[in-house]
Amino acid sequence: MEFVKLTCEQRQAFADDGFLVVRNALDADRVTQLTEDCDGLAGAFLHKPEISGKPEYNHLDLRRGLLKEQSLLALVANSTTVPLVIQLLSPNIHLHSTTVIYKRPENHDDPPFRRGWHRDIRIPKDLGHEQLPLVGIKICYCLTDFQQPNSGMTLMARGSHRLFGPLTLPKGDVDPADVEVCDLRLNAGDALFFENRIYHTAAPNRSDRVSKVVIYGYAYRWMKPEVYLENPDEQQLLTTDPITRQLLGGYHDVDTPAWAIERWAKRHGLTRDNVPWTVEV
Repeated sequence: MEFVKLTCEQRQAFADDGFLVVRNALDADRVTQLTEDCDGLAGAFLHKPEISGKPEYNHLDLRRGLLKEQSLLALVANSTTVPLVIQLLSPNIHLHSTTVIYKRPENHDDPPFRRGWHRDIRIPKDLGHEQLPLVGIKICYCLTDFQQPNSGMTLMARGSHRLFGPLTLPKGDVDPADVEVCDLRLNAGDALFFENRIYHTAAPNRSDRVSKVVIYGYAYRWMKPEVYLENPDEQQLLTTDPITRQLLGGYHDVDTPAWAIERWAKRHGLTRDNVPWTVEV
């Protein structure tokens, strides 16, 4: 994995907004190959008949079996994006989730789209909303352009990662009124980073094409991977490079240091101070 430096501007934007856009994270050839492979995985969805008025029927959320495709496996340690996640979290990370999301066009006359505003990884269910920790970052890779409103891109509530409570929705409305709701303009090949604490939701696709994204989530190694993420077999681990092996859960004991990415980080000057258990006073 090559090194890409996280700029001060990027770090500040991520801290302020809870999300970060990285332009041209994938070149045109990779977008084409990923789209071809994802279309193959989504074949049954793409060929089934549409049902008007049922957006959930016209959406695909595919999580199992993605890493069997070589192009999707290669994305695990993608050089233009994963180094930024390491600098925002730490070397002690692994792959937490994988998802392909396709949305077919919807009727403009359908009623307002049902939202599902939420925070990821379900930590608030146990700890509540106050003082939530940053434990994971998702990278959403665009396989199609999102240049029009309501074209299928996930909506972000800017700055909501700093909220200490649930979102407040005006009665009868689907979106909050006290935060900025961002329907971002992105191109195929762009990547959207967003952290586990930011409120976000699905959005309608009222364009004239199927919207397509691939989302990879990364979290600290002591976070249990999502249940849908299938464990790679030993043969697959043996054929991957050390960094990909770590990201795929190749270290079975979380107390084993994250050697692969720690060594990579040290080579690129990303050392950080150890956190001591005790101090003398």
